[in-house]
Amino acid sequence: MLELRDGQVIGHEAVRDDMTMLGQLGVFPPAPATALRMVAWRVTGRATRAATDVTAKAVEAAGRPQGTPGPSR
Repeated sequence: MLELRDGQVIGHEAVRDDMTMLGQLGVFPPAPATALRMVAWRVTGRATRAATDVTAKAVEAAGRPQGTPGPSR
């Protein structure tokens, strides 16, 4: 949306409809099987472990000089 004064744009505001876009992409609402996998991911603690692992890797990478490769696995 644009705010006009004397034929010039003096302000703007973005209006997004993310839920409709996700629905059109087939992402939202999730299919029942996907929803069950999401719940299982949370209930089993895999989500917490994954977040901890990602955080640890980010902290480790932050401690190395840029461009220095990390340990190979």
